[in-house]
Amino acid sequence: MSTLRDILNRARWRDAGLHALEVHVVHRGAPGDRRVISGGRITAATATGIQLAPETDEGDASFVPYHRFLAIVGPGGAELWTKEGGERARTVEAHTPPRPAARVEQGEEIVTSHGVVLREATDSSPLVIDGSAGEGGGQVLRSSLALSMATGTPFVLEKIRAGRNKPGLMRQHLTCVKAAALVCGAHVEGAALRSSRLVFRPGAIASGEHAVDVGSAGSVSLVLQTVAYALAQCPAPSRITVRGGTHARWAPPFPFLDHAWLPLARRAGLGLALELVSPGFYPAGGGEVTLASDGASALTALHLPDRGDLATLELRAIVSGLSEGIARRELAAAAELLTDTPIDMATESVRSPGPGNAMWIVARDATSGVTNVFSGIGDVGVAAEDIGRDVAKAFSAWRDSGASVEGHLADQLMLPIALAGEGSFTTNELTLHATTNMEVIAAFTGRRLRAWDLGGSRVRVALEP
Repeated sequence: MSTLRDILNRARWRDAGLHALEVHVVHRGAPGDRRVISGGRITAATATGIQLAPETDEGDASFVPYHRFLAIVGPGGAELWTKEGGERARTVEAHTPPRPAARVEQGEEIVTSHGVVLREATDSSPLVIDGSAGEGGGQVLRSSLALSMATGTPFVLEKIRAGRNKPGLMRQHLTCVKAAALVCGAHVEGAALRSSRLVFRPGAIASGEHAVDVGSAGSVSLVLQTVAYALAQCPAPSRITVRGGTHARWAPPFPFLDHAWLPLARRAGLGLALELVSPGFYPAGGGEVTLASDGASALTALHLPDRGDLATLELRAIVSGLSEGIARRELAAAAELLTDTPIDMATESVRSPGPGNAMWIVARDATSGVTNVFSGIGDVGVAAEDIGRDVAKAFSAWRDSGASVEGHLADQLMLPIALAGEGSFTTNELTLHATTNMEVIAAFTGRRLRAWDLGGSRVRVALEP
């Protein structure tokens, strides 16, 4: 479904024209029953479908596979694509006054501008960030917190999640603020539920033992990644334990942190270690992960080559309080799509406070040593076979591109590369989260990562010294 993905990405690159689109999909299977999705809710266009922000802030993000698409409708009701007729137009124009159009021809630089910075920092005033710009969600907050601690730059985040149905800070975001303030002794204003404005003035990073509880199944991974770089800079060893969801939807699950993110963080010079104390699934949560830092880390440049030969794929699935047959069905469905690749499969039944299921593929580049992880989280009403197939398709899309890292890992590598002052990689997708992250990074560090479309679903991202 590269045509659908291309239409959506062209819209995104043309001054947020994605917000001017409507996507019509099959709703509940009844004849003629359509669901209309605003393009503004699309957080990523992947190889197999679109990721959507929650309709409510108490709700969950969701995924719609391309096979459910009926039509893509542009400004004025113009049909850009239909299931019957295919693509109707080659360009998408935004209904707002355009900024300079992104250049996305093969080999050309991808230019994006989300207007993240409202006011530059001065000696007497903090950096002011627009929390509604770009992806407009929790990532702007988390990146700002991480960069503020790493650089010592105070910031004000305004219009926090202003475009969401329930704007402002939610419990997950408050836990990130709490963890960051705990680690660096920050002065904080506005850290309250539903707050639309946050002031964060970092202090000295404190070594020692820290602990925070996200509550329910809020993502442990997102909290850990917020504070990891600050703890790595601390002159003495530190540990932080976070309780919550370790295998949660729409956030990196623990296997991603352990197999993909952590080895590259270490390669970049960070003395970090992770321990999964206990798993926790949506909605009960109750999992626990500990991050330990040696401290006094100095970042070095990461330059990752295009993908080389892959080692044997590891297909893993776990269940808690459910039949292990669910895990076996997920792996079997994935394996059916991976007949051209050597695979090693294993399932496990684990204990956690509530029922849950997760499945993932670990793909290690035997040449460069870079590992990518592709995951899916089981849900009520979603067939195990669908979970397995979707994960396999995501892996295949990345493998076929030849890129060094997939889109989620690409997003996570931008911050250490910026703090090191140099680095590069290729990826098979540049998401709205990633381009927003690039602007937040530039605001705090003065260093701007750049991206080029190389064709063949491959994008190069680099920061040159």
